[in-house]
Amino acid sequence: MTDDSRGNEYWTPEPLLAGDTVFLLGGGPSLRDFDVQRLRGRRVMAINCSCAICPWAEFLYFTDTSWFEHRRTLVAAWPGTVITASRVAKAALPEKLKRIQLVTQPDFTIGEPVLKFGRSSGHTAISVAIAMGAARVILLGYDMQIVGGRSHHHNEYHTEDIKLFRDDFLVHFQGWGEAARRIGVEVLNCTPGSALAEFPMRSIDDVLAEAAHVNHQHPHRHHAGAFAGPG
Repeated sequence: MTDDSRGNEYWTPEPLLAGDTVFLLGGGPSLRDFDVQRLRGRRVMAINCSCAICPWAEFLYFTDTSWFEHRRTLVAAWPGTVITASRVAKAALPEKLKRIQLVTQPDFTIGEPVLKFGRSSGHTAISVAIAMGAARVILLGYDMQIVGGRSHHHNEYHTEDIKLFRDDFLVHFQGWGEAARRIGVEVLNCTPGSALAEFPMRSIDDVLAEAAHVNHQHPHRHHAGAFAGPG
């Protein structure tokens, strides 16, 4: 039974990723060539239909009610944390979902009730990761273009409109790299051949090697300053 009143409830992000590196799985076609098992043991957020290739991801994020309506059972059974901006989804599964409040603003927030709005789920997932205190956000599947005739790594939906990426999604990423730097968060794009140049490009092989080294040397590392409060 849907409790419409619960749909109006918002979640204030908790430090679930404080000081950690998190890997975000977007919808881009490059993920068809990436073995997500390489991320086992890492902090992972699946975005929309990327949940199908990484059903063990710690986090699932989706924005749209339309996406939820066709996948209610999947969301209800998700073993990890599910975050959304959808009022309808929150009302349908009030105990399961954490609903975020988004506003258009230049800066990211950490541990505050209002988050930076993003044009797509891929945008907003970055905002969510930062809001939960991540020190490093790694982007995979953020192609932002059509590759080999494919717009996504899955077959759930498809677009042939290159303008959606070029004139909409990419444009709305402008300033996000600087905003992340201002708040002390490193966002790296590890998507091979990505059209998204807003964030520094890195090899996923190098990042995984570095993350393994850091976790070995500093197993209890925390992001200084995040979620600092009285007491």
